[in-house]
Amino acid sequence: MLRSVLLLTKGIIRDQKTRRNVMFYVMLAALVMLFAGWVFIPDSWARQHVWLFFFYWLVCAWLTLTGLLLAAFDILLISAASRIRKRKLEEELLRATGEEKEKP
Repeated sequence: MLRSVLLLTKGIIRDQKTRRNVMFYVMLAALVMLFAGWVFIPDSWARQHVWLFFFYWLVCAWLTLTGLLLAAFDILLISAASRIRKRKLEEELLRATGEEKEKP
């Protein structure tokens, strides 16, 4: 069970499209839970069922944190890819200018 969860997590993290889809749906679920909890859960229910109320908001917070961590990870991957691409372009430019100087 743990092995399949780890493999699924690796698949979500490594594939950009899947990661962004998961990020979207996780944040959508957190927003729906936030709206539903704010509008539809009365104070009397919260006082009668304290542990369910606490668990509900804990799940909402967990979804929000998961979405934020996925977004931060996505930003780090984008900046790393940008740095790699910039280095490659600089190397290509240096090679091209070096070849032009040697020709005449």
